[in-house]
Amino acid sequence: MFHIIINPETASGHGIQAWKDLKPLVDAQDMDYKLYVSTERNDFGKIISKLTSRLSGSDHADIIIIGGDGSMNQAVNSIKDFRRTRIAFISKGSGNDLSRALCAGKTREEIIKDISDGKIKRSVDIGVMESGDRRILFNISSGLGFDAESCEKANRMKLKKLLNRVRLGRLVYVLTAISMIIKNRTFLCRITYDDSTERVYEKCLFAVVMNTAFEGGGFKFCPEADNTDGMLDLCITDRIHPFRFFTLFPKAYSGKHAGRRGIKIEKARKVRISSDEPVWIHTDGEVSFKVSDASFSIHEEKLNLLM
Repeated sequence: MFHIIINPETASGHGIQAWKDLKPLVDAQDMDYKLYVSTERNDFGKIISKLTSRLSGSDHADIIIIGGDGSMNQAVNSIKDFRRTRIAFISKGSGNDLSRALCAGKTREEIIKDISDGKIKRSVDIGVMESGDRRILFNISSGLGFDAESCEKANRMKLKKLLNRVRLGRLVYVLTAISMIIKNRTFLCRITYDDSTERVYEKCLFAVVMNTAFEGGGFKFCPEADNTDGMLDLCITDRIHPFRFFTLFPKAYSGKHAGRRGIKIEKARKVRISSDEPVWIHTDGEVSFKVSDASFSIHEEKLNLLM
């Protein structure tokens, strides 16, 4: 039995239509499934927590998520038994960064066909962010500074809801990002790699810890990031003039920003980032608080994928 969970708010509020488009493909594979629709009272977290909390022996939960990167973030933070849970992700969000890592080059028909046999195809790393008493998992990335603050401000803009209705929600993030670059709000941060090497970045615009190569709707910030190597990749910007940043930013779509002056690409198993002031932090684009000290690592369990 497959448990298919839909986020009706994904694809700028067109999640139900997304399922209607996919249903014929699922039915063509003669898959036995139960459908769930995430609501405010019974959200992804509650549904997945219930499905994965009482598994034992040879029991397992086969879950198909139809939603965006935020839906998968909520899902991975709600799994109670990683060893007995198998996940499939069909992306219908606006960012689609996780889809770029998990489904590159595959059509929806091919993805659903892969899922239909109910077998684990691969297991991937999960990132962990810890700060104070908070411990949040992430699939894609966790970042401090510019990218997190851009998300936070965009999510509060009334214009976002209007643009979401016409599927132009990402325009809000672009406008907010441009504003943040011009303001050039930098901070001093210290990054410790694997409990040994410490580097200081005096005018950091952002520091992002990546589990996959893409974030922010297709920016290839860490071109060599691989979510099966047990490593975290970092992209740090330091001492970059705002106008120069505008010339570098587009290059990040292809990963050609790497190696340029002011762009640092690093790799480690464990990372600690401390700043001289509290700054916004995101996990897979989800933002709710500021930190001045955070640690990052790879989760002890893997995420088992049906695709």
